Order: sequence, then structure tokens, then C-alpha cells
Amino acid sequence: MSDEENQIDVRDVSKFLATFGAGYKVAYDGARDDVLEFYNKISGQKAKRGSFFEGKKLTDIFIYAMCLGKFEFGQLDFQKNKEGKLDIRRNIDLEYFSNQPEYVWMMVAVALDETKDKDGNPTMDIFKEPKKITDICEKYANGGIGELIRIADDFDNNDMFRGYAKKIRELIETKSK
Repeated sequence: MSDEENQIDVRDVSKFLATFGAGYKVAYDGARDDVLEFYNKISGQKAKRGSFFEGKKLTDIFIYAMCLGKFEFGQLDFQKNKEGKLDIRRNIDLEYFSNQPEYVWMMVAVALDETKDKDGNPTMDIFKEPKKITDICEKYANGGIGELIRIADDFDNNDMFRGYAKKIRELIETKSK
């Protein structure tokens, strides 16, 4: 085999995603009314002109929430609904992430960071049970979705993106200190 044949195309994540099993879906917390409403609203209005999520997909919302959770809020387990049961909504088809390989690698990076050995080094063990990658990322997304909802609600008629701009400034100021 030539060197060219041995190279891996990091943009082609379809084989990696196949290890999760056919039809596998990423979840969000259906027991939290605000979360359920936000995902449903964005899913139905993703093409709404002027929306921050105009033309975006549920994968985008999930990744934004996961990053906020990882960076600032930590993991949050799924909550129980009024009947005392978990309402885990597995509605985001993992296959959709294949069009956004950078999202897949972000999820892998988060999982690797979370599953370090006793010396603080990432291990490759997470690849033996790939669904643990999504389990970890779902908890981070669950931790960050509340902030994403708050940011989305912080707007006025003259500036639909005010909440996002404020959050970016806040994060830059925090990092520059």
C-alpha cells in the first residue's frame, strides 16, 4: 500500500459513526419543558429569517449546548418528569453528524477529556464503547442548554443577536483576565 492509500480522511466519519449502530440517535431532556420547547421550536422554525439558528439543524443546537456545558456549566443528568420517569428524547439522528465531521471530532474530544486515566492522560478506552461518547456529550449539552435558551431569549426587535453578542463578550473578557 502506498502512503496515500494509508491516509485517513478525517472528514469521512461515516465508518466511525457506524460503530454506534444503525439508526442510533442522540438525546436531549424531554422532562424539562423549556428544553423540549426550545428543541421543538428551533426544529420547526430553523428557517425563520433573522433567527440565530436560521438554516441550522438540531445537531447545531446540540453542539452549541454541549460546548457551553463543557466550557462553563458542567454535566447535568437527565431529569425525571412529573411521573418520576426519565423522558429521554432520542430525536437527533447520529447520521446527521456525518455532514458535520467537526462536530463528531468535538464530541470525541469532549469524551476523551472526560475519560482520562489516573495520571490525567486521555485513554482510547472510549472507542471500545462508542455510545459512551454520546452519553458524556448529552450530559454536557444538558448542562449548557439552559444558558443557550437564556441567550436566545435575550433580544429586542432591533437586535435579534444581542444575547449571543453579550455572551461572546463575556467569554472573551473571562479568558483575557
